[in-house]
Amino acid sequence: SGRDGVCERCGHRVSARRGYLDLIDGRAGEPTPSSPEQRLMESELVARAYDRLFRPAFVRVLAGSGAGSHAGGVTGELFIHKSCLALDERDGPWLDLSCGPGAFARAMAAAAPGALVVGADISRAMLEVAAASAKGYANLALVRADAHDLPFADKSFTGVNNAGSLHVYDDPEAVFGEVWRVLSPGGVYVGSTFSRASSVLGRTASKLAGIRRFDPPELRAWLSRLGFSDYEDIRFSGAFIFRARRP
Repeated sequence: SGRDGVCERCGHRVSARRGYLDLIDGRAGEPTPSSPEQRLMESELVARAYDRLFRPAFVRVLAGSGAGSHAGGVTGELFIHKSCLALDERDGPWLDLSCGPGAFARAMAAAAPGALVVGADISRAMLEVAAASAKGYANLALVRADAHDLPFADKSFTGVNNAGSLHVYDDPEAVFGEVWRVLSPGGVYVGSTFSRASSVLGRTASKLAGIRRFDPPELRAWLSRLGFSDYEDIRFSGAFIFRARRP
């Protein structure tokens, strides 16, 4: 409705802002960016240039020039994520977690026109850019939310997409736990992230940006401890796309 209010079920204050709902619980205080990259994600300039300039450059520095070309660039990465989610084979709803300016969320909404797609991010700047491009997608809803404490009911989603965000989270295990909680049984978790840096440039850039990198076996063990099964990954130079399932 474009108006602010309080949810009758959970008591959270819900704010409608420029095409998205702000579901950050103000009673717990406003989240504070703790790393240089988190602060960059709050920049309006970065948000507007993210898909076109910032993300490709970031991938080249952290994952090597082969990562983007092997995956076919953003177009190829979108195809892999949509295929892993099996959007055309299963009903929604779907969650695009840490959706940024919305490229994956829009692609998911277009691929599953009969299902609800929710794009969630903590950055107001990113969500404002996403909202400006989402007006033609009636099945796409955008919300501001913290990945560590998602404002969604248990077993809400058939699948969760989580592209290029694990390295930014303060507590990845808390995020994995939230993904598990909101996935319905049989639901899939698909994401992408950076593997351990093999070059001095990659290690230095990771340290300066304050990001975490993962080895695929490490991530597999982490997800397995939480109960995920059927883990598999596709590797591209210093990055990889993974898929796991909640039994």
